[in-house]
Amino acid sequence: MNNEKRRNHFLCEALHDIKELQDVMKDFHSKYFGQLLVKIVGSDTIPFFLITHDGTHLKLMDTIKQFETEFFRIEAIDREHCRGTVSLLRAYDYEGHDTNLIADVVRLERTSTKKSIELCGISAIQLLKPDMLKGKFIIEPKW
Repeated sequence: MNNEKRRNHFLCEALHDIKELQDVMKDFHSKYFGQLLVKIVGSDTIPFFLITHDGTHLKLMDTIKQFETEFFRIEAIDREHCRGTVSLLRAYDYEGHDTNLIADVVRLERTSTKKSIELCGISAIQLLKPDMLKGKFIIEPKW
C-alpha cells in the first residue's frame, strides 16, 4: 500500500471511529437515566477540523446562510471510496460574530448544511472539545 492510500485509509478509519462514538453518545439510552451520556458530555457531536496537504485548514462555504467555516461534524463515511459527509459547524466569537480563528472561538453551532468531501486532499484531523457546542463560558473579573 503506497503512502497516499495508507494515509487515506487511516483518515477514513479515524472518521469512522468518530462517527461511531457520536452514534454511541446519541443512541445510548438507560431505562433509569435516559440519555445520561449526552447529558454528561453535553453534546452528541465531536467537532473537528481537517488539515490539507499544504498545511492549511479545509474551509467550506454555506452559500445559503453566507458563512465560511473550518469546523465540522462527521455525518457519514464511505470507507470504500474514502469520502465523508460532514455538516458545517458555525463558529462564533465572544461578541457573537462569525470567526474562524480558533483562539477567538467561544461557541460552535450545528447547522443543517451538509457537504461531501474527498479525503484524498486531507492530511490530518484535529479534534476539538465537545464543550465548544455548549456555548457556556465564564468571564472572570479583571480585579
